[in-house]
Amino acid sequence: MSSCDGVLFKVHRKNLEMHTEGFPGADVPVHDEIVPLAETATTLELLFQYMYRQRQPDLSRLRPQELAKLAEAAEKYQVYSAMEVCKLRMQ
Repeated sequence: MSSCDGVLFKVHRKNLEMHTEGFPGADVPVHDEIVPLAETATTLELLFQYMYRQRQPDLSRLRPQELAKLAEAAEKYQVYSAMEVCKLRMQ
């Protein structure tokens, strides 16, 4: 996957399948295609952290605009764990 500002992300398809509804699963062949995404690398880097077994990012340090972009991407790709945390931070 590639961000709109040209950063390449190598994300495990199994993780995408397990933690989102917005990306095709591992059963859909891609033939090493690079999928361009509309979001910036900063937003995608935060979003992809919700798809791995690791500490989630500290959203209290984000500017409101960055948080809004993350929330929009989480909603778009249906990353439920990120959606809930963004909702709580935005309240």
